[in-house]
Amino acid sequence: MKSLGYRLLTAAVAIPLVLGVFWVAERYDMDWLAGILVSLVGLLAGREYLYLIGRLGIPLPKELFFGAIPTYLMLSVLWDGRYALVVGWAVLYLIVMYSFFRRGPREGFFASLAGIFGFLYIPVLLSFIYLLYRRGFWYLVQFFLIVWGYDTGAYLVGSLFGKHQLLPRISLAKTWEGVAGGLVLAVVGALICPPLWDELPRWLPHMVAMGVWVGSFAQLGDLFESLLKRAAEVKDAGRLLPGHGGLLDRIDGLLAALPIYYFYMHFILRLI
Repeated sequence: MKSLGYRLLTAAVAIPLVLGVFWVAERYDMDWLAGILVSLVGLLAGREYLYLIGRLGIPLPKELFFGAIPTYLMLSVLWDGRYALVVGWAVLYLIVMYSFFRRGPREGFFASLAGIFGFLYIPVLLSFIYLLYRRGFWYLVQFFLIVWGYDTGAYLVGSLFGKHQLLPRISLAKTWEGVAGGLVLAVVGALICPPLWDELPRWLPHMVAMGVWVGSFAQLGDLFESLLKRAAEVKDAGRLLPGHGGLLDRIDGLLAALPIYYFYMHFILRLI
């Protein structure tokens, strides 16, 4: 119960803060404010990723990551992201060159893979937030509520009623009952999108489908990070957020779900 109290307190502070920053940024045309928030999140999550990979015996260029992550994320929102792609490609090649020069051909190859994946995993996936932000505040809110709803439902239902483990080789705490509870609240979160309420019968099946798909990928993202932590032999990626662990522990599902939400809204519904 103490852990639940910490989680609720952290959520009560973090959720209004995050949504408030994006609302102010959109309302007063302050894109740089949204850029600072997401860049800070990416920087802290990148630091935790480097910590986990370091425990696996794979040193990565910290200075390059700490400089490239906020630069890429800021450029993703400024000037419509025209320069982010150039920076991203340059960083990937620098990671490869650093890894091979420092580690040699064989070990350098695996270090390159870890570095390239880390850059794609955090700043590139996180930059999808800007694609949502530029197309409307309520779509961003809907996405966050789906992911947060899934996390909350999975945690509460799994803690109270969980008996059948989902994947015990990866995480002992995940249960099928938690997945069901998470998907229910994910669908509830998908329904909270006022721009779609005028034609609710038309959009309702898509809202349900989107809640299920986005919630499912949020769970996959959480399982992936659990696998990474198990390989690194740590319980949490950090201690930044009481009751949640590190920041990467908090956004692991969000990272995996962002492209799915954008794909559904852009290519299937053509709303953004």
